Amino acid sequence: MLKKTSTIAGIDIGGANIKYCQSDGYTLNTIFPLWKKKKSLPAILEKIIPEKKIRTLAITMTGELCDCFKTKSEGVRYILNSIPKKQFTPLVWTTNQNFIPLEDAIQNPTICAASNWLGLASFIAKQHPENFGLSIDIGSTTTDITSIDQGNPSPKGLTDTQRLKYGELVYTGIKRTPMASLLGSKYAQEFFATIADAHLLVNNLKEDEEDTETADRRSFTKTNSARRIAKMLCADQNEIPMSVIIKTSELAIKTQIKWITIALEKHLQRKGQEPKWISISGSGETLGKMIIESFAWKTKPSIHSFSNAFGIENSSAACAYSIMKLAGNHHEL
Repeated sequence: MLKKTSTIAGIDIGGANIKYCQSDGYTLNTIFPLWKKKKSLPAILEKIIPEKKIRTLAITMTGELCDCFKTKSEGVRYILNSIPKKQFTPLVWTTNQNFIPLEDAIQNPTICAASNWLGLASFIAKQHPENFGLSIDIGSTTTDITSIDQGNPSPKGLTDTQRLKYGELVYTGIKRTPMASLLGSKYAQEFFATIADAHLLVNNLKEDEEDTETADRRSFTKTNSARRIAKMLCADQNEIPMSVIIKTSELAIKTQIKWITIALEKHLQRKGQEPKWISISGSGETLGKMIIESFAWKTKPSIHSFSNAFGIENSSAACAYSIMKLAGNHHEL
């Protein structure tokens, strides 16, 4: 059993971001495009994870789907082999809702792939052990919708392939979704802009001049976002009114909301009931609130904001935070 003063950490290694949380309150969200910088993963993890400060590191991931890997199993093994060898005990979260040693995970990669959403749902289930509820997590890339029945996650699918089929995974998020996928044939089918540009222009996101993970590699500012969205109309920014750029942004967001709403409707039809409560988390909490507010509820559920309960940074790193908390409970058993 670990001493109460021991620091436990959780890390979620995605394809575009790495989220890291410690039980002493430290949280780090790092942009890291794994498909571009695969060989740099060991070095960035060495930098993120401290040498002696932590006793246990809980690990989850989604980065194995990156196309720099031929298969998901190859990706899982590469990610796990990139974890630095330090004095902590590494534990890997699985879709069996348990932790296994790193060595076992390397031998059984399938159950470790894309397990982060279930870590979040398992943690949320402990916070809300009564009635039927939902965990809706909207990150930069994807949306996860997970049912929770009487304190237990109850997904229909476990793999991303299954969850896409059942509407439990919607492959759109607050930042990285290409706008071309949301606008249709009357717009340029090019990677000129992402949905982050649209959300920035309608004030759902804040400017970040240091963020250059954009379609044109220019900084994430309103001026640059307007220029990028103008290109969706094959125009320079000065060729069209700003009102048209805003309208284009709103159309893309409307389509995104429609996609997630349809998935939510199918989810509830399958369950045959509406939730009593919904937990919303992720960097796209704002989008989650918009979807819940516009949904045609018979009886509107209570809304639990992860950022209100655990902090804005921890909401953006909700899966890492959750497995960190689960790892603490694991050692108290």
